[in-house]
Amino acid sequence: MKEYLSTCFTLLLMIFCLPFLATFLISGQKSCPLYKPLDMEKYLPVIVYLQIPYTHHLENIKAQTVIARTNIQRQLEKGTSLYEILEEPLDYLVHEQSVFHFLRTYEHFTKAAGATKGQILTYQNQKVVLPYCYMTAGGTRDGASLFHSDKYEYLISVDSSVDQKAEDYLTSTYFPDVDYYEQVEIVSCDKYGYVQFLKAGGHLMSGEEFRRKLELPSSAFTLQKINGQTRILSRGHGHGVGFSQYGGNKMAQQGKDYKEILKYYFPRLDFL
Repeated sequence: MKEYLSTCFTLLLMIFCLPFLATFLISGQKSCPLYKPLDMEKYLPVIVYLQIPYTHHLENIKAQTVIARTNIQRQLEKGTSLYEILEEPLDYLVHEQSVFHFLRTYEHFTKAAGATKGQILTYQNQKVVLPYCYMTAGGTRDGASLFHSDKYEYLISVDSSVDQKAEDYLTSTYFPDVDYYEQVEIVSCDKYGYVQFLKAGGHLMSGEEFRRKLELPSSAFTLQKINGQTRILSRGHGHGVGFSQYGGNKMAQQGKDYKEILKYYFPRLDFL
């Protein structure tokens, strides 16, 4: 599998990086990346491409690149190999036939990787998990209270009310055959409306667990009974923790650079 991943990713890079091909032809096979250890920075654009829309402002893609690099370096330090990290992106590109779309849009992602090369975020000189979502329900969630641990105290809640102006901020999901309205009781919500706990069929569960089971876009939701159906109205997209890509993109459009964007959403973290 390692040889397969290395070969596929090398071929992918050689398609859009002609210098690699020229080096191979001129200097021989030992100069080809196929025969060298994987370099995370070379493959980072592929990973970021799968994490954020290519239509976003370059500064926002830079912000996502720093987040991705930090998370990957943390995984590597925990013992995960780069081959394992790359396996899912490779599988997606191949099976979803996204390779050529990536090749048409890769310039944004390679620019972002080059402009932020080596930069990561740390908390008290330690690499930490940097979560991100596409769009919050109006603000990011407090990590310590959400995960019930001081380990995540670096994830503090910040306003992201600009997300509420997005066209796809609200999503309606209808369930005609199951009466969730009668079965589900929301127990508690945070200040942005994210469901913290609910009772479903007499069982207590978190809002995030319920969201995953029903494949809802967000755990900031309400339930209504409409024409005999249960409608779940969700606000935002994603878990709402850490970085809001939509909010960051709006900041970039207003002239903020990637460091300002990241410092806003992660005010307790430092660049390294």
